[in-house]
Formats: sequence, structure tokens, C-alpha cells
Amino acid sequence: MTEKELISLNTQIKHGDLFFYPGAPVNIEVKAALVTSHLTHIYPIIDNISYLQRRTAIVSKNRTANHLKRVPQEEIDQFYRDYGFGEGNAIEKPTKELKSNPISQEKVTQLARLLPKGGEYFMSVVTHDVDSIHNLTYGRSFKYYFHMDFSLSRLMAIKDELPGETILVLGDVDHLPFDNNSVDALFSFDYINNYDKEVQEMAYEELKRCLKPDGVSIMLYDNSKPMHASNQLKSDQRSKRALGVIAPWKKIKLPNIFFYPIHKEGDAPQSMGFFSQSIAW
Repeated sequence: MTEKELISLNTQIKHGDLFFYPGAPVNIEVKAALVTSHLTHIYPIIDNISYLQRRTAIVSKNRTANHLKRVPQEEIDQFYRDYGFGEGNAIEKPTKELKSNPISQEKVTQLARLLPKGGEYFMSVVTHDVDSIHNLTYGRSFKYYFHMDFSLSRLMAIKDELPGETILVLGDVDHLPFDNNSVDALFSFDYINNYDKEVQEMAYEELKRCLKPDGVSIMLYDNSKPMHASNQLKSDQRSKRALGVIAPWKKIKLPNIFFYPIHKEGDAPQSMGFFSQSIAW
């Protein structure tokens, strides 16, 4: 948003005309923000983090989740605390070292070989381990580097240690903030099957939508839990093969998506072999 647009936005906020999507009145001054092309949803940028979750969208009253229903004050207060909005609700950076990388640095380096050497958009997802992000991007050249997380505290824990050009995004697993066919490379440390079937399916469709036709994504999953996203990938692959026989002039977009299994004790046993139980097309 331009400086002029931000002045207008903050005037509306002072008048009480704007709300966060769950229905909480906007209680902060917005110094930087992104706005949708239809000017209906505004997403604040705070301390270089783009708040692109559905819940953090700034909208008019009639676009809130339940605009005909009163939002209890306790829900509003909890929302402010969750995101650190307003005086007295600041989220403190974790003081102890946090671990969220389920695989070794050696395995990260091996998996990274599947990623393209360069392009426009590179995106890493969910980890406390800054070394892993550095290893993924080492020797590669992209125009833009993104790191997305669904946890604000986890983003804040590492934001000062990431390369300065990294764009930090607070996002949703099932609504990726990218145009169609735009992402060249994506690596997610988040177990995709930590979510229920519906969210897994939506996350897979979002991944397929935003990756370029020759884009590559590596997704980790917990080998001890049901895995629905890989079934969608198999189904898409079968459809593509069948269409190639009966209607070869029609093309199905199916980028390179790798699912890599992680066992409860951590890294996948070496005896399994590299990608021996991953689903990759």
C-alpha cells in the first residue's frame, strides 16, 4: 500500500470502521501492508513479517467471519494475545533453543539436490533450524526467497538469523499466498499428515496450483500416520497417464512433488534407501 493509502487506512481504523476477519476491531496503527487487487482485504506487515493468514486480514464489518453475530469480548482479547496486537499483548521471542528439524543436515543436503539451481521463487516452510534453510539455498540463485510458518512465535525466533533478503510470511497451510504457476522450489519441514484429511487435500491442491509446471516441492510426512495427500498425487498421475492415451493433445499440470517419510525416532532409517518409500512423480 502507498503512503497515501496507509493514511486513509489508519483514519478508518481510528473511526472504528475496520476489523480483523474474526470480528475483532483493528487496534493497531498499520505502517505497512499488502492489499488485494479488489481492495477488499488488507494484510499488515509488522517487523518485516507479512501477516497473510485469513484470520489477520483487515476487512470491513460486512466481510468478517460472522458479521451478523456479536463477538464475545473474551474471544477478541484472545485473538489480540495470539497475534500480539495492541498494548500489553506483545509476543516475546523464545529465550531457549527450540528444535523443529526432524532430519539431519546431511539428509537436508541430499534432498536439496532435487531442487532447481535457480529461478524466481524459493520457499522454505516451518523450522526453527536456520542452518537447514542456509543449506537448502546454498549455491542456488533465486530472485525471491520466502520463509513461511503458521506459528508467529516460531517466525520471530529465527527472523533475525535468516539472510536479510528473506521475505517472512505468516500463512496458512491450505491457502498459499502465491499466484498460479509461480513457485520454482518449495521445501516443507512441516509434516503434511499432521493435519486431517480435508486439510491435507486442500494443502496438496494449493501446492499443485502454485508450483510452476517444472517446479519442485519436497514435503515431509510422519510415516506412522495416515497419509492422504500422496493418494491424491497417485490419482493425478493415473489420470495423466490415461489422458495421455485417449486425448494426448490435452495436458494436465503436475509438477514434481516428493513426499519423504520420517519415522517417530527422527530421520528415516538408512536401510530404507534414498526415497525408497517416498511418492514421487
